[in-house]
Amino acid sequence: MKRICFVGASTTEGMGDETGQGWPGRLSASHRDMIVPYNLGVRGQLLGEIRQRAAAECTARIVNPDQGGIVFCSGMNDIARYQGISRTPARRVFQSFETLLKDLKSVAPLIVIGPFPVFTPKMPYHSDLTGLDFDFRNEDIEEADTVYKGLSETHSVPYLPVFSDLLESDQYAQSLKNGDGLHPGGDGYQILAEKIDDWSAWKTFIS
Repeated sequence: MKRICFVGASTTEGMGDETGQGWPGRLSASHRDMIVPYNLGVRGQLLGEIRQRAAAECTARIVNPDQGGIVFCSGMNDIARYQGISRTPARRVFQSFETLLKDLKSVAPLIVIGPFPVFTPKMPYHSDLTGLDFDFRNEDIEEADTVYKGLSETHSVPYLPVFSDLLESDQYAQSLKNGDGLHPGGDGYQILAEKIDDWSAWKTFIS
């Protein structure tokens, strides 16, 4: 069976899901006879922090790269605004993202899931981890999504943009509204898991 590492921050960890599965757990559930999943999401982390640990954590779990893979989904925390300014300067955000692509691709086959929209009436988001209020804006996320997609294509890494579809989904919006505005509940994560499961690159990835 293939060993699959899911790398990211809180939306990969599954924060907000009442079952604790998140989209990685829900996505993996129907493929238990094909894959061994490892959720390596750590809430609150910036891309630079993820880079410090991700390659090593994946290497420790994927013994044979031919029988493993990495699903990377992150980059929202860096572009959240604190006191009106992005937490990480744009150039550094995109440099970190690109470096992560290279680092993870050197460990095992890699695919990337784009960032998700937020429910703006509930912004700013109060982080219990830092004690600070962060303003996530959909226009910032959409812009980053475009750049992330371009960088992934440059490095021949399959990229699934989900921002637009989720933004137009009333069910996903309601799931965010019922939660903290940043993390959906289980029904929202289920929508995302189904989108990924229908993606041809994912099907090829686990076969």
